[in-house]
Amino acid sequence: MNEEWRPATSRYAVDRNGTLGRVDRRYEGSVYLRPPGGGREWAVPPEELREPTPEELVQARLFATPVTAVEQ
Repeated sequence: MNEEWRPATSRYAVDRNGTLGRVDRRYEGSVYLRPPGGGREWAVPPEELREPTPEELVQARLFATPVTAVEQ
């Protein structure tokens, strides 16, 4: 993990498997991530997280952006 970067709440992080998630909370030495757009959270030790690349952040924002309904 980059020494300057920390997995803070509401920021995105990538785990050791390359899975991108939004930091939901920290509890008892673990960081809990949730997939972009929602879903089941999972726990990861903070030392196994890294900062997402700019491309991964674009992907996260794509999945997290709500789509409005179109009336016909």
